[in-house]
Amino acid sequence: MTSATAPPPPAQAAGPGAIMVAPYTSADETAWADFLAGSGNATLFHDLRFLAYHSPGRFDTHHLLFRRGPSLVALLPAAIITEPDGRRLLKSPYGGSVGGCALRPREHIETIQAIVQGLQEYAVACGLAGVELRIGPGIYAQPPNENMSFALAAAGFVLARRWLSQVITLPGDAAAVVEGIPTPVRRRYVRYAQRQGVTFAQVGPERLPDFHALLTANRAKHGAVPTHALADLQRIFELTPERVGLFLCEYQRRPIGGAYLLELNPRVVYWSYLCHDERFEHTRVTTFTTARVMEHYAARGFKYLDFGPSTFDDWSLNRGLAKFKEELGGVGFCRDTWRWEVTFPAPRPDGRTNA
Repeated sequence: MTSATAPPPPAQAAGPGAIMVAPYTSADETAWADFLAGSGNATLFHDLRFLAYHSPGRFDTHHLLFRRGPSLVALLPAAIITEPDGRRLLKSPYGGSVGGCALRPREHIETIQAIVQGLQEYAVACGLAGVELRIGPGIYAQPPNENMSFALAAAGFVLARRWLSQVITLPGDAAAVVEGIPTPVRRRYVRYAQRQGVTFAQVGPERLPDFHALLTANRAKHGAVPTHALADLQRIFELTPERVGLFLCEYQRRPIGGAYLLELNPRVVYWSYLCHDERFEHTRVTTFTTARVMEHYAARGFKYLDFGPSTFDDWSLNRGLAKFKEELGGVGFCRDTWRWEVTFPAPRPDGRTNA
């Protein structure tokens, strides 16, 4: 899918070995999926099946493919977003938690820098005002690394926002999860909930209405609403069922807690929603749910459970939320938004300037 408002320029290439950048077309569907399957850092948020849960026309999508010769070296799911001041930027993600370039495993830093340069030249050729990328922690990659962050900074991108997420490293043995929780009181809560008769189970999409009702009531207590409507969660389940984990805890045959998670890649699972019925908070269902989810994914071989951000755009900290995650073993990793703006008139790859 390409932007209807910014006709793409020809693929960019400055000479032998240069990175060529071209917009995605439907003919690239198989190549895109195959590249993601072998990527070293790709996530579910790079998967075009997942991104299709957004209603058609909601975003001006403009996905890009990067090649060096015949070899595909990177992918970028993106959209052209018009900001309030009228400037148009290429942004990734546009409908997910993280975006940026999906790369080959153990990609050389020189190639990553060439990819970033190719992206900048492409944005200039399109007449865009800049590029904004929000990338996940280095642990999303295999092996973990921060090469892209360096390449972006070296190319003139600035750190526009930084969110702190708590991440739990899961043990290789699921039976070690509870004893591995660093805070004694949290370990006691898990055992207490079990003695109270709270049960935990993975459930199918038919229980999404129960989960979303619980989530909506929980958020309403704090004057908020869920980011996703029930239809959104159902659509994601339909498009990528193998990557969604839905769990419910019940007490006296009624749901009192739940979790909705996304498997980002074979190493990382992302906690999208955690909720509970506050009338049954005395059962310690939230801690119990978390521990059982940790056991579930540890048993399946996942290495990290990303709890998501505990901070805001103004750098302030949700202290209670951060403390809860830390008491369960979470440690901080950053999710960064990098931004680069074109200074007009900017040189084009053909030597002319943008007016």
